[in-house]
Amino acid sequence: MQKTLIPCLSLFLALYVGAAQAADDTSDCLTSGQWAILADNDVRPASTSSVLARARNADFVLLGEAHDNPDHHLWQLQTLGMLLGARDRMVIGMEMFPRRVQPALDRWVAGDLTAAQFLQEADWNRVWRFDPNLYLPILRFARLNQIPLVALNVERSLISETGSGGWAAVAPERREGITNPAAAPEAYREILKSWFQQHEELDESAFEYFVQAQLLWDRAFAQGLADAAEANPGALVVGVIGSGHLRYGHGVPHQLLSMGKSNIEVWLPKTAGAECRELLNIANAVFGVKGGERTPPPRLGIYLQDTDAGIEIRDVLP
Repeated sequence: MQKTLIPCLSLFLALYVGAAQAADDTSDCLTSGQWAILADNDVRPASTSSVLARARNADFVLLGEAHDNPDHHLWQLQTLGMLLGARDRMVIGMEMFPRRVQPALDRWVAGDLTAAQFLQEADWNRVWRFDPNLYLPILRFARLNQIPLVALNVERSLISETGSGGWAAVAPERREGITNPAAAPEAYREILKSWFQQHEELDESAFEYFVQAQLLWDRAFAQGLADAAEANPGALVVGVIGSGHLRYGHGVPHQLLSMGKSNIEVWLPKTAGAECRELLNIANAVFGVKGGERTPPPRLGIYLQDTDAGIEIRDVLP
């Protein structure tokens, strides 16, 4: 029997800060409400206008988040308004939705659904489960401005199948049109290994399948963004994606580059007071937010294990 370990990359990588190159300056680099531009192995405080100028010629702007942090979503909403003012035409791709619910997104933007109807048609309580009030302001912003919304994700079953037996074992008809991911940079593999070993003894085959599952997620998001760019020439394509899929140029940016896409900006919210060495090379720009309250999804608290007969519940937390 082999345990299948497929947590959400953008949640578990929130724990990882050790891959950044150490800087001589260990003072606080980021204050609340302040932007910083990260370039030339340096961290420089920046004005909103100077950050916005970076997006004027970009094809993609990727906005990170910790899914359960309300301040991150407020920052995303603020940044989307800023970007719309700069570029006029925009498309928003969202990790939160699998491709099969694209019709619900289209009907939402068209004004055909109430919020309750949309959440039901988008199968929210099954596919995402975080408090929808964290995301509804962004969804309403898109509908108010008639901005197309694009579902970037795939079915969780596809991720689980890849994590159990590898991408090569997934039949082509079950791949949802996702092409073969580019190989992970070694630094990305080390980040994944660091987390994996906190939960599992390092079994090489299990770890390799785990990496392939993360690469599948990254590729799916990148491919959805690339398709949106081709379907909307001249529009700025903005991705709303967990930060773990974006940091250090790994994940989605790496997959976009492998597809021949460029002019990519990665902007992340980061807790104010971060040291310079925590920020080096993590993104193109970061914005300081306070820690804020977290709103995690409801959890049943069960331990699942794969067996030859299927999934078994092995333990239930008090």
